[in-house]
Amino acid sequence: MAETKNPSTVANPSSGDASSHSPSEAVERRTKIIKRASWVGIIFNSILAVLKITFGFLAHSYALIGDGIDSFTDVITSGVTLVTAGIAAQPPDKEHPYGHGRAETIATKLLSFIIFFAGAQLAVSAVKRIITPEELKLPEFPAFAVIIVSIVVKIFLSMYKKRAGKAAGSAMIAADAQNMRNDVLISVSVLVGLLFTVLLEIPVIDSIAALLVSFWILKTALGIFLETSRELMDGVDDPELYRKVFEVVNSVPGTGNPHKTRIRKLNNVYIIDMDIEVDGSLTVKQGHAIAMAVEKAIKSAVPDVYDTQVHIEPVGNYEKREIYGLNENLIKKQE
Repeated sequence: MAETKNPSTVANPSSGDASSHSPSEAVERRTKIIKRASWVGIIFNSILAVLKITFGFLAHSYALIGDGIDSFTDVITSGVTLVTAGIAAQPPDKEHPYGHGRAETIATKLLSFIIFFAGAQLAVSAVKRIITPEELKLPEFPAFAVIIVSIVVKIFLSMYKKRAGKAAGSAMIAADAQNMRNDVLISVSVLVGLLFTVLLEIPVIDSIAALLVSFWILKTALGIFLETSRELMDGVDDPELYRKVFEVVNSVPGTGNPHKTRIRKLNNVYIIDMDIEVDGSLTVKQGHAIAMAVEKAIKSAVPDVYDTQVHIEPVGNYEKREIYGLNENLIKKQE
């Protein structure tokens, strides 16, 4: 029996040495990277959450307690990526013939909501402090040290998850890395604001800085949300992909007029459907051979292609209801 491939977990052939692995090895390698990154996030954020909340209560620092609660939500976020990695690695079944790769896309969209909530919460708090300013005091040294440690750890997590997301071709882990960078900005803005409050006695600077950071976080969340929406709606963000496919098809002898072409992104890979025209006098076997040559050429020339479906038509065939997909003329009109 032929091995069942999972389009949701085929490693990116253009990254690292994944192309030298068999499909099953690539699936295992990619899943391992995502799960390792998730566990790293769970462990470090759990430690930070306990430290911040504990020292926040001891030092009477509500800002540090709030930051600890935020770290606890990061533990939940990493837990979501861990569970999702296992779901996405499952092979296709009768309910999900394309596999389970979109689980990562859905999880990434969930992360965009979490990031948006954090930004909105920061914005509301900043506005409240601007309207009704309160006297701020610098936390005692243990609490201050915990904030510094938190910034260093968050920078490490951000860089680590960014590399892991790139190695695995995972938008979900990349979004979590962005979440870690947002946490760094929040902690830094709190420290800077406290320093200005104590040293310059200008409390409003703290609130204004926090408000500006919140706007940047909200923009980041919106960008992640829109990016995942494009994939869920079977869109691609690289118009050059269609041009490349058309160039490849036209380079195969005996083919012409590539049209009704649709490219959908499934997690980190692409699935391509298209029609091409061939000599109508060819036998079914000859037409099939041309279609196989087109599929092979596309997979060889275009990175990250999991599967292609090529439909053969006789030269000059025209169908009035053929309204879906793109052709070379539509691509040129968009230039």
